[in-house]
Amino acid sequence: MSGNDIMAAASKPPVPTASRRREQDLERKLEQMSDLMRRMVRAVRVPESDVDLTPTQLLVLSLLDEGPSRIGVLASAAAAAQNTISEVVARLTRSGLVSKSPDPGDGRAVLVGLTAAGKQALETRRRAMHDYHRSVLGALSARDRQRFVEAFEVLVTMAEAAHAQAMKPMSPTRRNHS
Repeated sequence: MSGNDIMAAASKPPVPTASRRREQDLERKLEQMSDLMRRMVRAVRVPESDVDLTPTQLLVLSLLDEGPSRIGVLASAAAAAQNTISEVVARLTRSGLVSKSPDPGDGRAVLVGLTAAGKQALETRRRAMHDYHRSVLGALSARDRQRFVEAFEVLVTMAEAAHAQAMKPMSPTRRNHS
């Protein structure tokens, strides 16, 4: 083997293993997905309304629309840290959108519930979202509206399935193949 052959062989990148190729593909897909999510949020983001709420505050109000709940349950449902949801609830309480009351099942715990103002704020924001999304869909042809809804349904179904899979405890077999 000549010196040039050795140099050429040394300069060639190693051939990635199947595991490395999978990891690289995953990283590329994550970058694509992040970009697509940003673009989608910009495209369908509801313009500011009279109700100035953060996405997390809206999520908490939506969860409470189903009934009063403990902070820990809200944190779990929101996939957020308990102290984060505590801070959100504190802000919503100061704004008069939620209230706290003793949990009848456990005197040491509190339940957070929507106030009438909270229900009104949530409904106002939902109406604004509905109206805006109506205008977005209304700008599409009937065929494109159908395709849009079908594609969205596929995305949501796939995201839910992936989330459910990701939340399963890892078995020893899955751990070895991840």
